Amino acid sequence: MKLPPGVTGVNPPPGAEADLRVFTAVCRHAARAVDATVTGVTPAGVTPNFHTVDVADDRHRIAMLRHTIVPFIAFARPRTKGDVMLTFVDHPGLAAALTDLTDAQALTVDQLQTPLAQVDLSALDRAEHDQIGYWKPTTVGELMFNFWD
Repeated sequence: MKLPPGVTGVNPPPGAEADLRVFTAVCRHAARAVDATVTGVTPAGVTPNFHTVDVADDRHRIAMLRHTIVPFIAFARPRTKGDVMLTFVDHPGLAAALTDLTDAQALTVDQLQTPLAQVDLSALDRAEHDQIGYWKPTTVGELMFNFWD
């Protein structure tokens, strides 16, 4: 796996940020496709480097994460206020619905848990490598969906 520039969220090119309104609309449609409803929306800020749309059905709650710079989506257990740890989960139904509506790629738990030692980071710039050295993420998920400031 080769990670694209901007994957850390550091030094984004001007105008590169994903539109939260568009992502929310796509999530609402995807949620309806799996008989769920949107229960919350959290925009990215300085930290984290991803937007979050929470959805729920009769049995589950799940957070849909959209990286702000690169077109990647992940699913996680919903966080509580102040929580910076993500527990990634798979949701094939939402993944299929989202990828039908957007060009973003839905990542699986296996992809997100891939050790950084097994991925190609050569496309990342010096600032991104510096941040990786400082924060020391160990997996693709820790690198890609982070709370670095």
